[in-house]
Amino acid sequence: MSDVLFSNTESAVTVSDNTEERRYEISVAGEAAGHMGYREIGSRRVLMHTVIYEAFRGQGLSKVFIRNILDALRIHGNTASNYCPAVDKFIHEHPEYINLVDVKHPGIWVADTSS
Repeated sequence: MSDVLFSNTESAVTVSDNTEERRYEISVAGEAAGHMGYREIGSRRVLMHTVIYEAFRGQGLSKVFIRNILDALRIHGNTASNYCPAVDKFIHEHPEYINLVDVKHPGIWVADTSS
């Protein structure tokens, strides 16, 4: 079952949470454009690697994808353990999301927002 997290008809981008496959998915005009696997541990999501398929790279989709995943985590009161360098970079560029990183289990890619 997939829950739609974001849908923009103008750009035809949809971000969804495929709970059966335990992965987030992004599509453009109905065509799969990428995914990110995760593990669920209580109210914490362990975020794995962000994958944007080659035909869709260079369009800024990873930022749209990651932002919507993090926004959904915030809305649902979840925290994240991050193991994805793209998410690390995104959080570094958008420090308003650092509070979503689980303090006890931050993962290995934690953004340093002190600089």
